[in-house]
Amino acid sequence: MHIHRILLISFLLLLLLATVPIVALSFYASRLALEAEIGRSLKNDAAMLMEQIDMLIFERLQNVHSWSHLDIIQEGRIGDIDKRLAQFLGELEHGYPGVYRNLFYLNNENRIVAAGDPTLIKRPFQPQADWLRAQVPQGEVLLEILQLQPPYEQADLLIHAPVHDNYAAGDIGQLYGVFDLRQIFRLFDQASHSDSGERFVILLDAEGRAIASSATARAQKLLLSDTFASWRLHEQNGIAVHTGKPLTDSSVLVGYAVSKGYQGYANMGWSLLVIQSTQQAFQPIWALWWLFFGAFIATALIASGVAQWVAGRVAKPLLDLTAWVQCFQKSSDCISPTVSGAQEVRELSLAFGQLIEDLERSRQQVVHAAKLAVVGEMAAIMAHEVRTPLGILQTTAQMLQWETALSPEGLEMTQMIVDESARLNRLISTLLDCARPRQPNMMQQDLHKIIARVFDLLASQAQKKSIEIDWLMPQNTAIIECDQELLVQVFLNLILNAIQIVPAGGRIRVRTEGSNGESVKIFVEDNGPGIPPENCARLFDPFFTTREGGIGLGLTVTQQIICIHGGHLAAGKSELGGACFTLVLPFSQEQKIC
Repeated sequence: MHIHRILLISFLLLLLLATVPIVALSFYASRLALEAEIGRSLKNDAAMLMEQIDMLIFERLQNVHSWSHLDIIQEGRIGDIDKRLAQFLGELEHGYPGVYRNLFYLNNENRIVAAGDPTLIKRPFQPQADWLRAQVPQGEVLLEILQLQPPYEQADLLIHAPVHDNYAAGDIGQLYGVFDLRQIFRLFDQASHSDSGERFVILLDAEGRAIASSATARAQKLLLSDTFASWRLHEQNGIAVHTGKPLTDSSVLVGYAVSKGYQGYANMGWSLLVIQSTQQAFQPIWALWWLFFGAFIATALIASGVAQWVAGRVAKPLLDLTAWVQCFQKSSDCISPTVSGAQEVRELSLAFGQLIEDLERSRQQVVHAAKLAVVGEMAAIMAHEVRTPLGILQTTAQMLQWETALSPEGLEMTQMIVDESARLNRLISTLLDCARPRQPNMMQQDLHKIIARVFDLLASQAQKKSIEIDWLMPQNTAIIECDQELLVQVFLNLILNAIQIVPAGGRIRVRTEGSNGESVKIFVEDNGPGIPPENCARLFDPFFTTREGGIGLGLTVTQQIICIHGGHLAAGKSELGGACFTLVLPFSQEQKIC
């Protein structure tokens, strides 16, 4: 199968594998987030409504209890002869429009003595059994059993409090307040409408019977039934999920709140449910699902075109790269590949180019190692074959210099023998150092002090040629792990070379800077003739020199010492116009660069 087709199929499959889980997870996460948000809203609404009901019921209970202790209520003892009590109760009814359907005073013979509605006066009234006793400040109020019949056009909550005789012991009657539960019905009807859809609001008594609800639940004639008793939670406020029946066929989310009473009073154990169908609540999620599905289809169509284009863009650069590899196999003179296309393909192209450079660098290292091997072999032979007779010649010449009868010409010749023997001995020592460098003694040293020591050693030679040496270094110390004597040799070689090649009155500059937290850079620059570009590649080869009288081993030894320290040495052009040698040395041998 061609790479173009493989890429096309792979791209489409990856797109599908990536898109489908994302869409599914997005849908699932959105559903959970919406469910949690609606659940919190239901719980908060339930708690808020329960607080309103607590306050509303407390006010009604407190009203009846307070009014039962008014002096005017004592008019009931004498049958409200002057109708003052009836007039007072009528004024109270008008003062609470829509709250109390009736206010009346019932004597001990169960006859209405006074009422806000004059038609009720002197009528008999049969009290029902007490349902609840509620504590209010400084007293107790009673609620009679609810009598609710569908369609609940009349829903009365009878609240009564005993009227105590202010002039004798005992009670003289009961003050009744007929609270219209439809006021709670209307409150629940308003709360059932929300932005997320229709809700069911149901008020339960302590036994779990529904005593008030919104219109939808009332239409199903569920008041005074214990259908929702099992829906109550154990905690004070919370969220639950139920099947939804008989309210709806779908599952429902339920926000639950328990009555806490009002200011510690009138807590009758009621609880409140705010219910919403999940099918209705998750309607936005299903709309989002269809939006995702449409976006997925559109994305798949667009992706097919994009995949076709991407496959072509990837395949062509790979074919070009393949052609270059085949060319490189035939001839290593091929230039580095210049392939365009995707970033990965370009990186592959750069990797091939880097591979060529690494191969060339490895070849140069092998050549350099071979040269050092030749130097080592030569040094061993010279040390064995030349040093002994050279030492004899030097010793003999020195003994001849002690002869008093030696002519001036002879003395000059013997001195020449001594000098040349010493020079040959130094050459052999340099060869041995180059071939077999000694193991360094690594210790913590101040790099600036090492360079300062080299300046002191070379100061006289610089003064002879009137050469100015600048030292640009930070004030702080540069502590590195190194062999002090070997680094002294390195800087001696570099600065001495600069002194020898810079003309009289020239300038040499040495500066250091911290390249990063792991290494330090040292620059040795001059304003001499510089290094010709053609000599840069051979600069560190053994026996390569352009200076008359040089042996070409100083920079080779210098590079070896820097490598032993795990550093790097490079030559280039200086800002002063001459040569610049850049040394990079690690602070610690655990941070070696090469």
